Amino acid sequence: MRIALVAEDYYPQLGGVPEHVHNLALQLNGWGHPTTVVASYMGDHRDAEFVHRVGTSRVIYSNGGVSRVTTGWRLRRRLEELFRAGRYDIVHVHGGLAPTLGLAAPFAAWRAGIPVVATFHSWFRRSVGCRVFRRPLQRILDRHAATIAVSRPVVDANARYFRADWDIIPNGVDTTFFRPNGGSRPPHAHPEHPRLLFLGRIEPRNGLGTLLDAMPRILARYPKAVLTVAGDGPWRRYYLRRARELGASVRFVGQVFDDRPAYYGSADLYLCPTKIASFGVTLLEAMACGTPMIVSDNVGFRSVIDGGEEAVLIPRDDPATWADTTIALLGDPQRRAAMGRAGVEKAVRFSWPRIARQELAVYERVLGRNPPAVS
Repeated sequence: MRIALVAEDYYPQLGGVPEHVHNLALQLNGWGHPTTVVASYMGDHRDAEFVHRVGTSRVIYSNGGVSRVTTGWRLRRRLEELFRAGRYDIVHVHGGLAPTLGLAAPFAAWRAGIPVVATFHSWFRRSVGCRVFRRPLQRILDRHAATIAVSRPVVDANARYFRADWDIIPNGVDTTFFRPNGGSRPPHAHPEHPRLLFLGRIEPRNGLGTLLDAMPRILARYPKAVLTVAGDGPWRRYYLRRARELGASVRFVGQVFDDRPAYYGSADLYLCPTKIASFGVTLLEAMACGTPMIVSDNVGFRSVIDGGEEAVLIPRDDPATWADTTIALLGDPQRRAAMGRAGVEKAVRFSWPRIARQELAVYERVLGRNPPAVS
């Protein structure tokens, strides 16, 4: 089976969608299904050999964060030519109905006679665009051979505007890359020198400001605590200015990639105060590394944690609660150890071979084939 995975968001930008698309491509190619990632040009980046770039990615700012759209001359025609030349059996669009590739790629695939599967990754409280363009977008959605959502909250958000038969297939995690003992923190590390971690894109909706406001209270109890901020984004300078008064207690290390397991593994607590989320890929990464977590109580994270013991869910915009919960867990190493073990156990359910099998089953259903055995 030949598969094209189309993604508006892809490396070098980091996030849930790039991780999903890249790891799905790796798994499918490893199983002998030639798979190409189709994305737009985002600057110089060393791509895997299965990546093809079409058009130019442009950054837009919305909803407290960064989004992207693709521009380019004859974009739909170029996509159609690519799909025909690749003789793909399936075109799988990540970011269904989203401009630009989420709309251009399906039309290009249909002109080439190729069925389209669409995965929806985003949760939103409301959407003016979906409300205004509901009818034409519904007609496009009706032509999809299958529609997938990464979580129940994503289904609920889209169900306010559209009808579809949904498959729910979550994001996955590479449990061979993210695993316990990937960090450098020794088990006998001094309890008065706690390491806290924020890892994510630096933008308002990811809640870094909440942690900076919580740090003075944490430092009053643990004066030698350090918050490591791993990530980058257009708001980095703003948060650097906010963190100046905290001195060496907050360190910004920039964007991390291959060394993410080391950052998770060396942290006593992973703190994720994100305000809006449809799922939570970094939660899976921290779980797989055995790192206990404090996370925002939003609909996406709630669906991942689902009453589990690997994390504590607390209100997203309450610095005092974040500080008090952090202090309490830092003082309870036995509970943190139990949280880490629970996370490793849960992460196995989201390993990429398991998730990719579910994706492959959808493709086989669309094409009317019996799924082959894969290991």
